[in-house]
Amino acid sequence: MTPLASPVPGLRVGVSALFDPHDTPHARTFMRALAVARNCVPGLARVQWHFLDDGANAVRGAEVARHMIDWKADLVIGHFSSDAALSAAALYRQAGIALLTPAATIDRLTLEHHNAFRFGPSDRQLAGDLVNWLASRQWHRVHVQSDDSAHGQALCVAICEALVRAGLLRVEEPEHADVEVFAGRLKPSREHWQARRQAGSNRPLVLTDDAASPYLGCAEDQRGKTFVIGFGTPDHPGNGCHASALHQTFFDAEPHTYFRESLLMLYVLAELANGRLYAGQLLNALQHTTFNTPLGAVSFDRGELRGAMTCVWTPGPTGLTPVTR
Repeated sequence: MTPLASPVPGLRVGVSALFDPHDTPHARTFMRALAVARNCVPGLARVQWHFLDDGANAVRGAEVARHMIDWKADLVIGHFSSDAALSAAALYRQAGIALLTPAATIDRLTLEHHNAFRFGPSDRQLAGDLVNWLASRQWHRVHVQSDDSAHGQALCVAICEALVRAGLLRVEEPEHADVEVFAGRLKPSREHWQARRQAGSNRPLVLTDDAASPYLGCAEDQRGKTFVIGFGTPDHPGNGCHASALHQTFFDAEPHTYFRESLLMLYVLAELANGRLYAGQLLNALQHTTFNTPLGAVSFDRGELRGAMTCVWTPGPTGLTPVTR
């Protein structure tokens, strides 16, 4: 009797992020995107998954990378934290493994690592768009602060460089500023916002991408005073609505920050899995292929997503709403 042929082995995909929703609400968002994709995207049926928590820090990120390499991952997705992504990407590069990240914005990730591919805007894009928006509102004197994360500090540097290019002035003391900017993760951003308002400051305050979350909180009287710049979505209505509709179907709620980027990444992963490509071929495919997904076409320019967008929101009584100008 002739034995049955062994099934073609699936793509070996490492998945890493901070998975505890008590530490970050983005953990739940990412896992929801993964749940939706595994139920709705047939190509992912061939994927072999390996999950490791990176703790959103550089030391653990490097440990995870070594584990993924030992496991012989073809590709790794996740590493939301810029701290973890940077330390892991260097090790993946040496091993010839591609890293797909939906949220790590730090410029060095793609500038220094040709194996990293980002599904949202970079720090330099966020900074440039932010400074252009500040200039449009005639806020010429800007006070900039950050938390102690690699993400916050790198974005702070990018914002300051963009201020110089735009001819705006960075001031050291908040009371001399037209507007304050705080770059950092969600929890420190929320705490900074609350502290400034409790201190009696009514000066306009802009928070950055990680704070574009319902977990930032609501504000009864902060319209026109508090803003958040973060990831935007394409103008094509169908592309944005597809992700929202899927999330509504599964969870009866609107998706949170990074859901669309995570789902988009998983659609691309499915295309790679369907193409039966493995580690040595994946980098070339990611660098030179346009992937057609239900959320729109995806292609990369030196690791950066073509067409990545930003958006400015303001918190109000019901949460964040887009700013029209």
